[in-house]
Amino acid sequence: VGMKNPISGSLGVMINSIQAAGSKHAFLYRGWEVVTRGNPLTHGVLRGYKKSGGQDASNCGYEDLLRVKDALNESNVACKSVIVDVNHSNSGKDALRQIDLSLDVLKSRFLNPGIRETVRGLMIESYLEDGCQPVGGDRFGCSITDPCLGWEKTERLIADIADRV
Repeated sequence: VGMKNPISGSLGVMINSIQAAGSKHAFLYRGWEVVTRGNPLTHGVLRGYKKSGGQDASNCGYEDLLRVKDALNESNVACKSVIVDVNHSNSGKDALRQIDLSLDVLKSRFLNPGIRETVRGLMIESYLEDGCQPVGGDRFGCSITDPCLGWEKTERLIADIADRV
């Protein structure tokens, strides 16, 4: 289970969510007692955030990843890992920026063993064709939600990442 940081960017809220999903719970549901074990593999997903003025801001740079690593290590969550979502606010919804951001995150992992331990993967928004279109658009293979990398660019990015690891 991946818990995205909230739009505010609060690491505390994300870590609390990881803790909650990773913990046992007992509750009543329609007259039945339900007991869950919790998911010890619950991890964080860094999606960027919105500044107070509403502008997109990234939380996947080297310094950001150090802060996340330290915050997770100071917490009592079982899984001290994150996946970096290189789209959404991290890319400012510019799908092509996902390429550079992915390679930057990879470079941060190479530079710092602690970041390497913490950052376990990337989330890349991909579809058949680059970009997005409104619902009802007539462009086959183009997302109707967030802007995405097309298949050819995604394939090149994955091959480039594979060559670097």
